Amino acid sequence: MMDPGKLSIFTARSGAVSIEVNGAPYHSPYDPVREADKFCSALKVEDADVILLFGWGLGYCGAVLQRRMKPGTRVIVFEPNAGLFEISRAHAGTREALKHGVFQFVVGDSVRQFFDDWALNGCRETDHFLWIEWPPAAVQHREMLESLKADFRKCLRDKAANLLTHFRNGEMYFQNALANFRFQASADVGWLFGQFKNVPLVIVSAGPSLDRNIADLRGAEDRCFILSMDTSLRPLLAAGITPHAVMAADPSELNARHIAGAVPEQVYLIAEQGIQPSVLESADRRFLFGLGLFPDPLFAKFGFAKSSLEVWGSVATAALDLACRMGNNPVIFIGQDFAYSWGRAYASHTIFDGLPFSAEWSGPLKEMDIWGELVHTTETMIAYRDYFSRKLRTRPDIRFINATEGGILRLGVDILPLREALRLTGKRRTDVAAILRDRYRIQRTTDKALTHFLDVLRLRRQDCGCISAFLELVAKQALLENDSGTIQKKIQWGIQLMEQAIAG
Repeated sequence: MMDPGKLSIFTARSGAVSIEVNGAPYHSPYDPVREADKFCSALKVEDADVILLFGWGLGYCGAVLQRRMKPGTRVIVFEPNAGLFEISRAHAGTREALKHGVFQFVVGDSVRQFFDDWALNGCRETDHFLWIEWPPAAVQHREMLESLKADFRKCLRDKAANLLTHFRNGEMYFQNALANFRFQASADVGWLFGQFKNVPLVIVSAGPSLDRNIADLRGAEDRCFILSMDTSLRPLLAAGITPHAVMAADPSELNARHIAGAVPEQVYLIAEQGIQPSVLESADRRFLFGLGLFPDPLFAKFGFAKSSLEVWGSVATAALDLACRMGNNPVIFIGQDFAYSWGRAYASHTIFDGLPFSAEWSGPLKEMDIWGELVHTTETMIAYRDYFSRKLRTRPDIRFINATEGGILRLGVDILPLREALRLTGKRRTDVAAILRDRYRIQRTTDKALTHFLDVLRLRRQDCGCISAFLELVAKQALLENDSGTIQKKIQWGIQLMEQAIAG
């Protein structure tokens, strides 16, 4: 726990209470109220939807914010000094803020981990953020402040990346989900949740380091659940290894090429319901999952919605979420570089094998890898790595092992060679295929879902929530810009798609 230091309360010349921390004034010895007013006068408090204040002290700044902020504004207060915050509870500014439901206080050592848990949850894409640093707090807690700001910038970066993905993929996702309606009878991925308690899982990605240890995976099929990502299916098969399942989540046609026509008969496909139809056609047995996006709410109305997984830009993030939900332990990562290790983009035998590639041109950033060497990477891959690290920290009950033998995933994992990681799993045999077979069940669907939504679109019905969820998916940018013309075009586009789907 952080040492609060020497806290000295005294009366300022104005008659207001002030305080010193280790002999340095935290508020003015003359007039703390006027000091706070002057400090906040240059801040655009009235424009903010979310205010993040570093340094609370006795609450003088908070009192100014309460007077000036607009209704509905959220205020998150970071006070690193827990002792100081306890003293402030006796003062009017803090008492009023604690009664005010929009203030959230993060105190003491918990400040460091705040963005690991929050990550802008509940914030809208149009929200204006205002970051405020109370100068004495910034001076006394400089290292914590800089770390907190770096985490905040990462959250903003990640939110912007998610929004851009939404703009790009929303229409494609809906088109694919509609074209895949004939596959909705496939098993729900939720039927796998909790079914692999303490079964070792190897998540195989297709980073360049996979070439170093893919052969070590041979013979582990009866001791581990081997889950291939879409990109790593062909490298595994080329190495003579048949995974128990392959996972796909990217709706693009390019990513479909990793799997289309390559799935062995005995391999289960675990796929997001909005991927390319050619992927679903490639497998005989499928577990489907949703993202919580439309048409999930539509299918839920008629009793055949698929369970959701958390997908954050990369199929490996969905695999990580699935591993946590299935109960696997330990979870071993291989081929998960998040970088252009050894100057390459992918492992051998992917669909990109043999194409010209320059790590220097493609990876403008450099990060330290597990060997202590700088390696080329991108902001996107760093964002995926950061997501992994945050997710891993939320599950201390699971042992995560990075057996990639390369790349930049260092936090939240034990770093071991694959041979050693597999040795630690023991010799207990698990019939993964039998468990998958037992949990595979066909789901009943109905075309009434399609006719219902067509009726909703034609009549612009607002009573069931379907049209708003549809527009949130396919017309996000138009909604943010209040572009009614584009919104109406999207509705008409949806009508045409639904008519075609119903006509067959």
